[in-house]
Amino acid sequence: MKKHCNTPLLSRVIEYAHKDVTCFDVPGHKRGNYLEELKEVWGEMTLKMDVNSSKTVDNLSNPTGVIKEAESLIADAFQCDNAFMLVNGSTSGVQYMIMAALEHGDKVILPRNVHKSAINALILSGVRPIFIEPEIDVEYGIVNGITPEALSHALDLHNDVKAVLVINPTYFGATSNLKEIIRISHDREIPVLVDEAHGAHFNFHPELPSCGAALGADLVTVSMHKTGGSLTQSSVLLHNEGFISKTKVRSTINLLQTTSASYLLMSSIDLARKKLVLEGEERLGKLLALTKNAKREINKIPGLKCIQRDSYINSKGVYDYDELKIVIKVSDLGLSGFFVYDLLVNEYSIQMELAEPNVVLAIVSFGDTEDTINKLVEALMDVSKRFFNTLPKKDVDVLSSLKNPKILLTPRDAYYHPKKLMHIKDTEGLVAGESIMVYPPGIPLIIPGEQITKEIIDHYLYLKDEGTITLNEDDDPYMIQILDKSQEDNMIDLWYTENHQEDTKFSIKVKEHIHSEKSEFQQIDFFESDTFGRFFTLDGLMMVTEKDEFIYHDMITHIPMAVNPAIKNVLIIGGGDGGTAREVLRYSSVEKVDMVEIDERVVRLCEKYLPITAGKLTDERLTLHFEDGLKFVQDAKDSTYDLILVDSTDPIGPGEGLFTYEFYNNCKRVLTDEGILINQHESPYYSTYSHEMKRAHLKIKETFPIAKVYQFHMPTYPSGHWLFGFASKKFDPIKDLKADVWNSLNIKTKYYNTDLHIGAFMLPSYVKDELNNA
Repeated sequence: MKKHCNTPLLSRVIEYAHKDVTCFDVPGHKRGNYLEELKEVWGEMTLKMDVNSSKTVDNLSNPTGVIKEAESLIADAFQCDNAFMLVNGSTSGVQYMIMAALEHGDKVILPRNVHKSAINALILSGVRPIFIEPEIDVEYGIVNGITPEALSHALDLHNDVKAVLVINPTYFGATSNLKEIIRISHDREIPVLVDEAHGAHFNFHPELPSCGAALGADLVTVSMHKTGGSLTQSSVLLHNEGFISKTKVRSTINLLQTTSASYLLMSSIDLARKKLVLEGEERLGKLLALTKNAKREINKIPGLKCIQRDSYINSKGVYDYDELKIVIKVSDLGLSGFFVYDLLVNEYSIQMELAEPNVVLAIVSFGDTEDTINKLVEALMDVSKRFFNTLPKKDVDVLSSLKNPKILLTPRDAYYHPKKLMHIKDTEGLVAGESIMVYPPGIPLIIPGEQITKEIIDHYLYLKDEGTITLNEDDDPYMIQILDKSQEDNMIDLWYTENHQEDTKFSIKVKEHIHSEKSEFQQIDFFESDTFGRFFTLDGLMMVTEKDEFIYHDMITHIPMAVNPAIKNVLIIGGGDGGTAREVLRYSSVEKVDMVEIDERVVRLCEKYLPITAGKLTDERLTLHFEDGLKFVQDAKDSTYDLILVDSTDPIGPGEGLFTYEFYNNCKRVLTDEGILINQHESPYYSTYSHEMKRAHLKIKETFPIAKVYQFHMPTYPSGHWLFGFASKKFDPIKDLKADVWNSLNIKTKYYNTDLHIGAFMLPSYVKDELNNA
């Protein structure tokens, strides 16, 4: 602690300023001799401290003296290995992190509510974004953090990701479970980058959220000027050794940072660090007490509501919360946040940090006192007296504007694509060529490469009507850059691509991206192509195409029906596209089909866009259940079904529970003595898929007396070589094949026949070996 009493850089600069030095170096004002007006306002000492790099005061690009000492003390204060002073704000720090950790073409997972600096870093570096949708607080109309579960799911879908970027905290004070996010990422040898612009104070009081650097994040950008007390534009970049070397960080900073660093800014960092360490806990304790009391008072004011930490944490996307952020919902007064923001500054001389449609935000930090905080509370009381019950409530539905837009090109490709100006009202469906945002907070509504929707246009026009400051490239805020082709031309070069392995991809040229939405459970997309017709994906993985869907649906259905054509009661788990139900319902002997799909949106969208598979879902013998298949089977009565068809996604995300011992044992229980279970068995070809194949087969063969595997060719699935599992209490799929009976039914199929039936169980040697070793 004693060493933090020192301010090596500030002390050296003050000492140098006191010397009688005749300067023939820059800056040109020569210790204030030329800027008399500023000398009068700022004082002579300030201008004497505005010095240039030298041996005496060290050099930020390659520090060996007092700057090196100051940076070492910063690292110690924030409990990390190294620290770097920054004089271009955290905008530069975020860009340095991305460019130090990633190379052109690499993928990074990040939330869509990142600051514009992260988007600009993607443009500069050519890094490809994988956006993860943060949690949304609909009541306040704000975006919170991400969950470890959402990150794990994204990493399962994208096994070639090279870094993860997290915001800690969000502009409104919410933090994610950063410790768990770091663990998940590091277990996969993926570095974690943290934008901690609003968390400079975190490491200095136990009631505040944890600091990313202290938790082991690889790179953390901290705005010392925002909540640490230093001068505007001064920040630090914190570094922990491991995945990214100190040398790489320093060289990346020197690639972009000025060689004429401001010693006023750097000296203020040095002093702010000292005060954070020596005085931070005491001062923050007093500020927290004042802020908590203020929030209690605000929540008593009619028409106002304020977020309080104790009642807000543990909600989705809020692992912890910074109590020094005062987020006040004002829309119940019948006023927008933007109106109240302007009202407070114009009539009460109170400058808030920012406004959103439903809220205003105040940031409490070291310069605040009981008087300043009370002034805010008293002003809010007066606003309530003036407006409460005089206007209808003004809640603005911001949910659609906070959802992730569809990204059609990388930000870099879109930025360098030829563009043209169009009025924003005329851009629906087109691809943005620039970022458009409200400042503050500087989070883009749309970025280069994203498709502009009606909801985005309407929200932007609403923001302009509210008098907000919007940032775009043209002087006219209503004229924006879009890619210079029509919507169809913009999309003509769009390809759907699925990574089958790290070095193997499968792509289909897309004519049109028909529909895209994020349901409660997964990302759903529908496309149109020349070769495969219409197709849809879940979380980026191919599910069904019009051209080859018959293969999958023939083989999951007709194999068991040919073994026991007397099947009457059928349970389908998953199968939201409807193709499996379509094939089952072709049998007149089938009396009842229960189809259990966890995501109703999949079914409804397939009914709309894929009638070729979903056209029989209105059959009176079919009952749709929109619930968890795992729980449905748990609750089902013994010996209910003759056939269970597990038409699920891969064993990640919503489909994960359908590959467990518990599930297979419950299936065995609810099947009749002649019951058959068919399950999606993955592919034997690629190691990542064969691992899941072996896991599933081991569990099934330990559960059922008869357990076989059969194969089929599925052109649009990884490797094309795909498997189903056949399990039964009684029937052998070859010995008990009733070919004559099945053929007498005269069911016309495009892929299945009874000759193929037998051949499908004749597996290649490498598959037999894999299964035997399961």
